[in-house]
Amino acid sequence: MNGIEIPGLGFPDTFALKKEVERKSYKLVLDFQDGAISIIESRSLVKELHKEIQDISEDEVESLGTEIADSNYEESRDIHCERCNKFYRPYCRIHPLYKIPDREPRKDEMSLLPYSHQTLPILFRIEASRLPNAGLGVFAEVFIPVGMMFGPYKGIRVHRKSDFYKDGYAWLIKSGDKKIYIDGSDPQRSNWLRYINSPRHEDEQNMVAFQTSGRIYYRVIKPIRIDQELLVWYGPSFGGEFVETEVGGKPKKPSKNPFICISHNGSRR
Repeated sequence: MNGIEIPGLGFPDTFALKKEVERKSYKLVLDFQDGAISIIESRSLVKELHKEIQDISEDEVESLGTEIADSNYEESRDIHCERCNKFYRPYCRIHPLYKIPDREPRKDEMSLLPYSHQTLPILFRIEASRLPNAGLGVFAEVFIPVGMMFGPYKGIRVHRKSDFYKDGYAWLIKSGDKKIYIDGSDPQRSNWLRYINSPRHEDEQNMVAFQTSGRIYYRVIKPIRIDQELLVWYGPSFGGEFVETEVGGKPKKPSKNPFICISHNGSRR
């Protein structure tokens, strides 16, 4: 090898090669200041400000955050960022998503509970909603940051409203000219998302529903504190639409959102 060795560094071209292949490392964290899931460089991690979730490679980070024009949106590849009001492939790098899976039901426990209860992650509990006439609701057992994502919404796939097990729990999935309903009204064939109520007004919402890859997911858009109820706004879902229950003679809630759910008792329960 040509060149003059530099004490402590080795040959100049060897040092240059090491600099060229040096890559950044990243971490997915809970940012306490923003109350949100974030991606930061590993060297920027401050224990007082961040809770580390997992490592992320530079290649993974570089693959995120490609902005997609509305006209080029592909339902199976792109996700709308509520905070940026833009589509990204696969999702926003500044406001990343972190999916929490359903709990796997165990045969040796909770056998008396419906299947939907058994899928509830340990982060939450199901109890009487604090909304008037809303039946059961879902409450946070721990702090839930912006960016957490749950789903998909589970239920029976049907082609006609007349096949619903019960009104007030169905999503209409649209894919091109095709339509199908996901009916979550049967607690033995749905999951815990069926118990999340809609807010009385837009300011109460802390979650939003969206469609991707032919399925419905819920994501957190406002920090949810311990003992706070999860409330999902059935808003513009970019392909999915909550099926409103027909209410004879009762006016709809005033709302900017055309898909807010109205049921027989003013809630989904």
